Amino acid sequence: MENQSEIKLESKNLELENDGLVYLKEIRKWTNFLSILGFVMLGLMLLVILIVIPASKPALIGRFEWLAFIPVLLITFIYFFPIYYLYMFSRYSKQSLINSDASLMTIALKYLKMHYRFMGIMIIVILSIYVIVLLVMLSMGSFMDLF
Repeated sequence: MENQSEIKLESKNLELENDGLVYLKEIRKWTNFLSILGFVMLGLMLLVILIVIPASKPALIGRFEWLAFIPVLLITFIYFFPIYYLYMFSRYSKQSLINSDASLMTIALKYLKMHYRFMGIMIIVILSIYVIVLLVMLSMGSFMDLF
């Protein structure tokens, strides 16, 4: 990772060449597509909660049927934020490119930073869970060998 002291954070004007603006415009289109696709997938997950799970009520066990909603709701809640940040990047970068407004591009880049930071933290958490599960499984396997 980069050391923050190596990067001079001075207020300077940064100008992009036409190729850079074309690349940024294409990035914005892809982030818009991916964010809309993400929102559609979240909507489908909510449909699973609202339609499919209650329809399979006889298959669920008695009064604990609401427990089936928890994993899908949790995943939907967690994935909403990076998709939202990606959408906001797309929205603000589009306005910035249309109006040639550097302050809007700053806001857009803030949302892109939030998206990547959220995804990075989420990956660290998921990998940590994998390591913990692996260690528990290995310790249980070793424990079972004793008997």
